[in-house]
Parts: sequence; C-alpha cells; structure tokens
Amino acid sequence: MSASPFPTHSFPTLSTRRFRFRAFVFADIARLVALANEHRIADTAIGVPHPFTAEFARMWISMHPSQWQEQRAIHWAVHALGDDQMAGYAGLNQIDVVRSQGEMRFWVGCGTERFGHAVEWSEALASYALSELNLTRVYALQLARHTLAGRVLRAIGMQEEGLLRKRIEKGGLMEDLCCWGLSKHEAPRASQGAELVKVRRNIAMMAGCGVRMAGTS
Repeated sequence: MSASPFPTHSFPTLSTRRFRFRAFVFADIARLVALANEHRIADTAIGVPHPFTAEFARMWISMHPSQWQEQRAIHWAVHALGDDQMAGYAGLNQIDVVRSQGEMRFWVGCGTERFGHAVEWSEALASYALSELNLTRVYALQLARHTLAGRVLRAIGMQEEGLLRKRIEKGGLMEDLCCWGLSKHEAPRASQGAELVKVRRNIAMMAGCGVRMAGTS
C-alpha cells in the first residue's frame, strides 16, 4: 500500500449514478434510529444492535472522525441525489492497513428498491476500498439465511469463501455466517451497471463532519 491513503484532515464523500455517500451528522439521529429499528434491518444486519437507541446513535456518530483518522473504519449515510433524507448505511469496518484488507457493510432502508440499490452501493464500496484506499482485499459477512445479501455480493463479483458456523448471535440464537471476498485484481462487476462516478475529498475538518454539529439534532 501507499504510505498514507487516509487523509488526517478530511472526510471522503462518494457519488454514484443515483446516490451520494456522506458523513453522518447528529441531525441524522432520528432517521438513523427509525431505520435501524426496522425489523428487517434489525433481524439481518450485522453489527447493528437492537434496540438501536438515540443515545447509542449519538455515541456511534461521535466515534466516526477518530475511526477514520486512525485508519480503522469509515461510515457513510447514503441518500439519493437530490434528496437529503437518509436511505441507508454503507461503510468499511475492520480496516487492517498491515494486512491490506477491510470489511464491507451496508443496509438499505424500507421504501427503496433493495436489490438494485444494494448492488450500486456495494460496488461503490468495493471500488473505493480497492482503488482509492489501495487495499488488496475487501470482504463481507452475510447471515446464511439472508440470501438476498448473498445475491448482491455475487452480483458485484465477490466469491463465496466459506461458512463460519454458529459465529454470531441474533435474537438469542447462534447463526451461521457466509464469508465473501474480492481481491484487487478482480474488478467489481455489477449486473445493474452501477458505477462509481467520483470521489470527492470534503475539505471540511473531521470535527465538522459530525461532532461539532451537536446543536442541530
């Protein structure tokens, strides 16, 4: 990897053909809580606690600038171009600079075209991780019973790498996870034709991307 693909002073935004990925702000809390507590998301998303409270949301958003500066994770609120209302979440977690890999996560809120939008979002995530961050590999974990997520990951060219049995607890039950991976030489290919149009470096200071906006929530 290059010496430092992670800027210490700015937060990246992504734009695809139909969506924009931006930093979370405290004004997103009400919408974030409503979406994260939807049954479908709470039941199938990995890393989303239930119940998802406003207090947790505020703490989680407050951590985003330091996680990006420390090269550990990046989290985006996703909304349609021309519409500021958050439609879902996309992010890279467990970024490991030494091993040059990161975990891709996303969830799409109700009221959207789940498969097509998820394909567009996940391709943008993979492209950003492999091209802009210059990671060697990006991977994703999927609940074995959540077959739609598997279809999305397969659509962008990810390969199913294995089954992790009884790896995660959901609703009091231990569940199996499928692991998917995509390496740098495997170009993301989305059946829906989504493309990463541009990556913009927001010149706003990291604090301005979330923490300093407490008064707006």
